[in-house]
Amino acid sequence: MKLTLKLLQNEFDSYQNPNSEKEKDIVKAAEKIFAEFGFAGATTAELANHAGVTERTLFKYFPSKNDLYRRVLSGLLLSTIVPGHMSDLKERLQSLKPNFKEWYVSILKARYEAVANEPQKLKLLLGALLFSKEFADIFGNLWKLNLYDTSVEAIQYFQEMGEIRKDLDPNQIVRASFSLAASFLITKFVLAPKFPIDPEKEIETIFSIFYQGINNQK
Repeated sequence: MKLTLKLLQNEFDSYQNPNSEKEKDIVKAAEKIFAEFGFAGATTAELANHAGVTERTLFKYFPSKNDLYRRVLSGLLLSTIVPGHMSDLKERLQSLKPNFKEWYVSILKARYEAVANEPQKLKLLLGALLFSKEFADIFGNLWKLNLYDTSVEAIQYFQEMGEIRKDLDPNQIVRASFSLAASFLITKFVLAPKFPIDPEKEIETIFSIFYQGINNQK
């Protein structure tokens, strides 16, 4: 079955209103296991064990691992990413104040704090993007609709204000900005979660590295 946004929206109704506490427990356990091991590495035995049920009971609620994964992805996308991260980030992108540095740094700090509250969700998202091209396409379309075009408009605003160079393509600046932010968050919460990183200093350094290449000073 092809994964579509409509299908995930239908699944989300069941995610919000599980038929029983046991079904709710299975989904919550699956969020942790899929985040830790990915789709391929998560066995039904481990999923059932973590939920405190037998595999037979697991299959009663979800006939296949794919069915359970779709339910988990619907919650990830429609309970966390779109109404939470994307909505908040879009609002911050549109604030455009008080200046480029404070605007950029405040956005990165907010993203750090949001992911720090639920680092498991970042792992789950990365696994889904790598495993499912269909999910990656859905996420990419939502990202462009909610964040990319808004970011380009913000960069164009700061170019017109004279804070950053006009000779650079705002699209390229936006892509570089997202790449730096994503790399920071992935390093901190996925690749090296125990490495001692001071987020305040790290964010200031990231801004300095980024800005030195785009500022308008001679």
